[in-house]
Amino acid sequence: MRVRITRTLTGSIDGIQLSRLSKGQVYDMNTSLACYLLSEEMAEPALNEDASILPVEKKLFQQPTETQRGIVLPRSLAADRARKAADRARKKKRQKRES
Repeated sequence: MRVRITRTLTGSIDGIQLSRLSKGQVYDMNTSLACYLLSEEMAEPALNEDASILPVEKKLFQQPTETQRGIVLPRSLAADRARKAADRARKKKRQKRES
């Protein structure tokens, strides 16, 4: 569904950073997100003839990035990360040193 963003947005929905959606731009996005933005009056329906149409899903999802210290997860994913045996072992070692 194509919508034109009518105001500056903040926050995220389902991993999509709304702050990356520019006011006045037309985006082609999934129906559920488009309906939400329309119902909250953050967007308006766009005609098919509108010139610049940007796909929303490909660029707006946060992806984990790899650094020298390991993989950095976005906050939305970091809290959902399962604990690993190595994490538990490090925690035990730290607790031993502190006691």
